[in-house]
Amino acid sequence: MRLAAAFRYDVLLQFRHGFYYAYSLVAVAYIVLMQLLPDSYLEKTNILLTFSDPSMLGFFFIGGLVLLEKGQGIHDSLFVTPYTPEEYIWSKTLSLSVLSVATSWIIHASAFGFGTNPVWLLIGVAMTSVFFTFIGLGVAVRVKTLNGFFFLSTFATLLFMLPVLETAGIWSSPLLAVLPTYGSLLLIGAPFSAPSPAQLLYSAVLLLAWIGLAYGWTRNSVYRFLVYKIGEGAEGR
Repeated sequence: MRLAAAFRYDVLLQFRHGFYYAYSLVAVAYIVLMQLLPDSYLEKTNILLTFSDPSMLGFFFIGGLVLLEKGQGIHDSLFVTPYTPEEYIWSKTLSLSVLSVATSWIIHASAFGFGTNPVWLLIGVAMTSVFFTFIGLGVAVRVKTLNGFFFLSTFATLLFMLPVLETAGIWSSPLLAVLPTYGSLLLIGAPFSAPSPAQLLYSAVLLLAWIGLAYGWTRNSVYRFLVYKIGEGAEGR
């Protein structure tokens, strides 16, 4: 199965380029921080840290991966094989999401033990990671430099960060409930706040809907800025 083979290749590629070391350093730093915090700050800090880094690192790492592949000219030969753009998108996204979920679980367990039920938290991390990795991939194929990626990513993620203000107790609005990250934060915080089944279902459906939109946009971006560009180059020669 090509997708399984691509998944294994991406895991090895990420390991080779130090992604696992980077995630490990993040995990260790967060574990140390959680051990130093008073108990009254642990829950909210865990929610914000889990959301802001392990679930979103894929957004930035996918940018580095795609730009690295662009620089090496990998896409010129990759998409003339049976390997499809859809498999390309999913293999990269799932490989980074698995890493995010594993890191988040370790960080959570270090502070609250392995006896707690992290199911909804891990579901929230996985779905958030998939969403942001899609967005990061869609942005990365449109730019040529890392600076360009960071510039565009600021605008691409600024709106989605607003629910963090509500979790931090800074600002709240009913309109935030339509953003995917509202669902992310509710699911990630589920082990601590015991949301109702209706809230959990709403959050999961909300994230699924946004993931569908993000995937459609990313798929269109990959075809437009990678696949079709390769075709135009071949015609020019």
